[in-house]
Amino acid sequence: MKADFHIHTNRSVDGVHSPRVMVKCAKNAGLDTIAITDHGRLFPWIEARRLTREFGLLVIPGIEGGDIAVQKHWIALGISAVPQEFSIRHILSHIRNDAGLSIAPHPHTRLGFSDYATLGFDAVEALNATEPGASQKVRNTTHIPEVAGSDAHAGPMLGTAWTEVMAQGPAEDVLEAVRHGKCIPEGTPLPPGEILHFYYLYLRHRVFLHPLDAYRTAKEVIRDMRKARARDAAPDTMNTHPYSR
Repeated sequence: MKADFHIHTNRSVDGVHSPRVMVKCAKNAGLDTIAITDHGRLFPWIEARRLTREFGLLVIPGIEGGDIAVQKHWIALGISAVPQEFSIRHILSHIRNDAGLSIAPHPHTRLGFSDYATLGFDAVEALNATEPGASQKVRNTTHIPEVAGSDAHAGPMLGTAWTEVMAQGPAEDVLEAVRHGKCIPEGTPLPPGEILHFYYLYLRHRVFLHPLDAYRTAKEVIRDMRKARARDAAPDTMNTHPYSR
C-alpha cells in the first residue's frame, strides 16, 4: 500500500486545509493510507476512524513534536497520549511503550536529529518531498527502516513522495510492517512551482482571509520561540530541554 506518514492540516500553524480536505486530496492522489502529524497536536483516534470509514482510506493518528521553529522535531504514529517527557530518549521510550512508531523527520536539517539511529528511532525519513537537501544527506549506515513523506501542508502537495508498505491494514499492522523494515521510500521531491503554490495558498487562506488569526498565531510562535531559547540558556538545560539525552 502507498502510505504518507508526514502530513499537516490547518490545525498546524503552517497548514492550509482541514483534515477532511487533506484526506480527500490523499484519496485523489492515489494514496492508501496517511498519518496526520500536526505540530504539537495529536490527531484523535475517533476522528481518524471516522475519516477512514468515510473515504475508504486508512487514517493513522500522529503528531510532529518539538517546537515548530526552534527545537528538533520527531514524529510519533499510533499513540494514544502525547509524551510529556523532555529528553528525546524518554520521548522515544514513551512512544515505544504506547505501541507507537517513531520517525526521525528531515534528519539532516536544523530541526532534525541526524543521530537518529543511536537515539533509537524506529525509522528515518529518507525522502522528504519538501526538504530534498536533507534527503540527499541521509546515510543510514545502521540500516534502520526508511520511509518517505510529503511533509504536505496543503492538499496539492500530496502524492509526490510516499512509502510502499507491505501490509494491508489495520493501522497496527501497517506500523508493525514499518517497524520490521517491510517498507520502501518512493517518489521525488516537490517541484519548486508546487512549493510556491503552497505559499500562495497559505497567504490566501491563513493570512488575507483571517488576518487577526494570523496575527495571533505569529505572536504565539514568537512567544514559544522565546520560551524555547530561554530553556536552552538555563543552567540546567542538559536535564530539561528536549535535546537532552
